Amino acid sequence: MPGLKSSRYLFALTALCAVGVASCGGRERPKAAAAKVENEGPEQEKAPKVDPAAQLEAQKQAELDHAFPLHGVVTGLQIRVRQKPDPDATTLGWLRSGSRIRLAKDPQKARNCATGFYAVAPRGYACAGEGIEVADKPPKSILATTQAAKDAALPYAYYFVKDFMVPEFHRLPTREDQRQAREYGTRYLELKDKNEKLAARLKAGELANEPKSPAFVKRYLDRGFFVAGAGIEERKSRKFVRTVRGSYIQLAQLETRTGPSFKGIALDEETGQELPLAWAVRDARPFVIKYRDDGSQRLIANEEEEPIERHTLVPWEKFERVDNKLYHRLKDGRYLKFWFLAVAQKRPRPKGVGADEPWVHINLEQQTLVAYSGDTPVYATLVSSGLPEHETPSGLFEIRTKQVSATMSDIGPEVGDDERYSIEDVPWTQYFSGSVALHGAFWHERFGLQRSHGCVNLSPRDAHEIFNITWPDVPDGWHGATTENTGFRSSKVWITEK
Repeated sequence: MPGLKSSRYLFALTALCAVGVASCGGRERPKAAAAKVENEGPEQEKAPKVDPAAQLEAQKQAELDHAFPLHGVVTGLQIRVRQKPDPDATTLGWLRSGSRIRLAKDPQKARNCATGFYAVAPRGYACAGEGIEVADKPPKSILATTQAAKDAALPYAYYFVKDFMVPEFHRLPTREDQRQAREYGTRYLELKDKNEKLAARLKAGELANEPKSPAFVKRYLDRGFFVAGAGIEERKSRKFVRTVRGSYIQLAQLETRTGPSFKGIALDEETGQELPLAWAVRDARPFVIKYRDDGSQRLIANEEEEPIERHTLVPWEKFERVDNKLYHRLKDGRYLKFWFLAVAQKRPRPKGVGADEPWVHINLEQQTLVAYSGDTPVYATLVSSGLPEHETPSGLFEIRTKQVSATMSDIGPEVGDDERYSIEDVPWTQYFSGSVALHGAFWHERFGLQRSHGCVNLSPRDAHEIFNITWPDVPDGWHGATTENTGFRSSKVWITEK
C-alpha cells in the first residue's frame, strides 16, 4: 500500500505540473503578436484559474471511488479492522456503530466469517457479518446509532447518573417494566443498608421470596457513573436517553454534562502567543515588595485588589526567591506564590524524536502540556495528572492506541463505594503506558491541579486538539488505530517530574 500511495501522489503532482504549464502559457509571446491579439475586437476569454488543492482533492476522491467503490455503515457496536482477511490477524484499529466507511468489492471468504472480509479504506480488512451493512450507495440503516462527532470537543452527549440503582433497559420500557425494575432496585438498597452479604445474594438471585432482577434490565447504574448518549426517545410522555450501546435510561434520572469551557493556547501567528505561558490555577491576589528597615524584602498583599481568577493567562516573567521563598515575578513587578501559577516553558526535543515529528511534553510539577512539531511548540495547556496515590509515570513513552472514545471503569467487588467509577466513552483517548492515557475529562475542571487515577486529564477541547496533532492519524471512518506491529507511526509522550 505505501507504494500505491506514493504512485498516486506522483500521478497527482504530474497532473498539477501539466496544469501549471497550460495556465502559464509557456514562453513569453512577442510584443507584436500580443498587440495583434489586443486589436482583434472583444476581450479574449481567459482560461479559468485552477485550484491545485481542489484538483488534488478531486483526484484523491476519484482514486478512492475506484479502489473502494462500495459503501458501508457499521451497525455492530465495535468491529476490529484486521491486517489480513483472517479473524486472528493483527488488529490495525476499530470501527464503531454509526461509522461510514468505504469498501472494496469481492470480499474474501474466511473461517468464522460467512460474509467474507472486505478490504477497508485505506487499509486492512473487516468481517461484514460482525455488523457492517454494505451497498453500492451510502446505506440508510435504522440499526446504526449516531456517529461520533469527530469535529466537536465531545463526540457524544454525556450524562451523569443522579441516583443509585438506576435501571438501564435493553429496550424502551413500559410503565410496568419500570415498576418491576424499581421494585427490585429499592429492595436491593434496603438490604444493602442492613446487610451487604444479603444484598449480594439478592443480586446473585439466591434469595427465595425476593424479587428477581428483570430480564429486560441490562444492568443497574450507581450514582456518579457517566453514560454516553446517541439520542433521546419518548414513550407515552416518558423520555429516555438511547445510549451509544443501544440501551435506554430514563432522562429524569440523568443530568447533562457539557464539559468545562477551559481551553489552551495555539502557539502561532494568529494568536501571537509564545512560550513561556502561565495560568493561574487558583484564585490569586498578587503581592508587592516592601522593604524592611534593615533593607531586606518582604511581600505584602493588597487586600483591596481584585484577585486573578483561576485559569486566567498571567503576564509571567520569571521565578524569583524573596525572603528565601520561591515566587513568580510578573512582568508588571508584582508577585504570586509558587503554587498559584502553572508555567509552560519550552523544552529541547528528546532523543529519538525526528525534526518533523509531533510529540508532547508534560511537566508534572507545573501540570502543563506542550505539543511540538519537531523543535517548534504549537500548543500549550493545563492538565490534571494522577493524585499522589495514583501517580502518573514519568519517562519517554509512545502512543500505542488512539481512540475517539474508550470506556474506563473500576467497579469490581474489591473496590470501595467511594472509589467506584464508570465513565462510558471517555473522549479523545490516547494510551501510552498500559492503561495510562491522555484523554478528555468532561466531569471536572480542575486543570492545573492533580486530579486523576493516573491518566493525564485534559479539557475536552484540548484533548481534541492534541488528538489531531499526534500520530497515529486515525483514518476517515475509523474509531481508533493502534501502532503496535501495524506500521502506523507513533508520537512520543515525554513526562518529566519538573
